[in-house]
Amino acid sequence: MKLYYFPSPNPMKIAFALGELGLACEIVPIDLTKRENRTPEFLAISPVGRLPVLVDGALTLWESHAILAYLGEKTGRLWPASLSGRADALRWLFYLTSTISPPATELVFNRIAVRLRGGTPDEAAIARGEQGLADPIKIIDDYLASHEWMLGADFSLVDCDYGPTFNAIDKTGFSFAGFPHVRAYLGAIRSRPAWQETPKLPGL
Repeated sequence: MKLYYFPSPNPMKIAFALGELGLACEIVPIDLTKRENRTPEFLAISPVGRLPVLVDGALTLWESHAILAYLGEKTGRLWPASLSGRADALRWLFYLTSTISPPATELVFNRIAVRLRGGTPDEAAIARGEQGLADPIKIIDDYLASHEWMLGADFSLVDCDYGPTFNAIDKTGFSFAGFPHVRAYLGAIRSRPAWQETPKLPGL
């Protein structure tokens, strides 16, 4: 397998998952700050120009949640065996995409990525991000009050999705003080060896 990679949150999800699964994978660096994701060569692999991209034999797969589900189905590990369990996993992946990622992206871009690019933060976008995260994270905090991990008692590939996202949100300065269960969950993610070995951007 090959993973086209830049150490930002979505690609980090896949590197984290590969580490947890113990899968060997060639890392192909793509520097987003140099717009290497817009070259004809990369666009032939990922027409949307986004990372991560996983190549496994004849399969070329982009979109981090699709890759996580694929790795779970491929290995049969850290992924539910039952139909209802897989539906639950997909529910949480879709929730992150539709509800948490949009405001999180506004925060991460304007408080971390803009600094790396030497740009000017959009303060209105930062305010929207802060406001937009409170209610969705409260739902996760309430859920984690009675669940150790996102699918219950056992760590799964869904946690490989939420961990890097919450880590990036935390690094923007967003306060988890009112969300003690999410804060404890993030601490548990950060204690995992696979997370500690995941390549990260400065500040992440």
